[in-house]
Amino acid sequence: MVAVLLLVAAVFAFFQLSDRAANRDKSAAAECKDGPSTLFVTVDPELADPVRAAADRYNATNPKVRDHCAKVVVTAQPSAAIITGFTANTPWNGALGPQPGLWIADSMRSIESMRVPGLIEGTPVPVATTPIVLAVPDDLRQALEQAKVTWLDLPRLQQGSLDEVGLTGWGGLRMALPPGDATVAAAAAVGATVSGTDPLSDAAAQSGQVVAAISGLAAKAPQAADVTAALAGLDGAGSTIHAVAATEQQLKSLGGTSAFRPMGTAPVADHPAALMSGAWVDKTQNLIASIFVDYLRAPQQSQAFTAAGFTAAPAAAVSAPSRTALDKVRATLANPVLGVQATVLVDVSSSMGNTDGSATRISNVLGALSSTMNVMPPDFGLGVWTFAKNLDGTTPYKVQTPTAALSDQQRTALDTALPAVKATEARTDQAYPSLLAAYRAAVQGYTAGRTNSVLLITDGPDDDSTLTGAKLLSDLTAATDSARPVRIDIIVIGGNGTETLQTAAQRTGGTYTRLPTSDDISFGTAMVHALTTP
Repeated sequence: MVAVLLLVAAVFAFFQLSDRAANRDKSAAAECKDGPSTLFVTVDPELADPVRAAADRYNATNPKVRDHCAKVVVTAQPSAAIITGFTANTPWNGALGPQPGLWIADSMRSIESMRVPGLIEGTPVPVATTPIVLAVPDDLRQALEQAKVTWLDLPRLQQGSLDEVGLTGWGGLRMALPPGDATVAAAAAVGATVSGTDPLSDAAAQSGQVVAAISGLAAKAPQAADVTAALAGLDGAGSTIHAVAATEQQLKSLGGTSAFRPMGTAPVADHPAALMSGAWVDKTQNLIASIFVDYLRAPQQSQAFTAAGFTAAPAAAVSAPSRTALDKVRATLANPVLGVQATVLVDVSSSMGNTDGSATRISNVLGALSSTMNVMPPDFGLGVWTFAKNLDGTTPYKVQTPTAALSDQQRTALDTALPAVKATEARTDQAYPSLLAAYRAAVQGYTAGRTNSVLLITDGPDDDSTLTGAKLLSDLTAATDSARPVRIDIIVIGGNGTETLQTAAQRTGGTYTRLPTSDDISFGTAMVHALTTP
């Protein structure tokens, strides 16, 4: 009897357990009735290890999202490669791994560089940050800190000598600029400090002051394939490389190198997480991405990022320059131009003495020229010629101040010469031979490493010389030297201009601007653009 009862109880228990197991299986199936859903995440390599570890922890919770069993798969790829992948207008490059539904870039600069309408859902938020600093030998760090060096000082030290900060025998700063976000961030920080716009605006990035400053960093930069190679080359006075922009987290992980933070606003690598939008991402994957980003920003994961050398993520992403501004920064780094060497050719025929607003036309021109000179850096060059008819004997032009770098002496010479310039009684001018003479002089006096230019300002022209328009263009072509390119810019105030002058500007890569008056901000803007834009 006992044996029978035990057998009955065992059978009953077996069926009970089977029913419970079946119910659990049915419940699990109900929770994931729509099957698995995989979110592919691409992350910048610097952040790959902690993000991959966080994904493992997240997957271990067996997450369920919208009746799907969710899973996160992490791939590490440089942010620059992902930017190329999304902006190349070609099918996705499988060598980059699966097309991501979530991209964690190195910084908002990379996000902005990849901006394509409709490609990103919402606003990216950072998951971990690290300041961008200069990696330097410790004795250089001490000297730079003691001298209170700013971002604005870096181009001067790159072109000059570290004697300025008390390090004799070192030569210049020798800051390497390998491709990558840290280099772009450092260059943009220099530009923002020069222009006073943070983040660097589109207009500021195009300005001559910013182009010259960033070019000052790039013109003598030692070569390095990447940040790792540059860091390996860092050493004392006799080394090829003295400095390189890098993230603080990189320096912590490598050790042996000091971090210098130039005074001023410090750029950061904030590693924003961008939810992607496209045919390869469905709503469930978007939701998984959003949930996973919140998971990464939770206190437990923040501790893991801190342990890896990062700092806590701010509530919102750091503002970054636009794609247009960043493209200009990269273009300047790739093709540095240390400034503009300009000869200004000013019409002083009688019509330039006519009233234009509250002053005469010639007064407005000279005032704008003086104001522009005041914002031009000392390594820019400027000279002033005037022209009319028989201005210097039978010569139609006169050199008021020869073109030279804007040293204190040159500025004094210009400040002395400009007030003495007056409109003449000549009703006609000889603009064409004057322009040809100024162009030839600019080619002959060419300054390497700068954009050499001639800016002609006229309210005509009313040329009555024997030099025809066709002959002027022919002679300009004959005077052109490909090794010494000179740009011609034209500003016509109130006059009709000529097709000849417009063609001369176009052929030399210059600008041709017609304005109704000199008594307007647009005239000053045109002057600044011509004299400060490399």
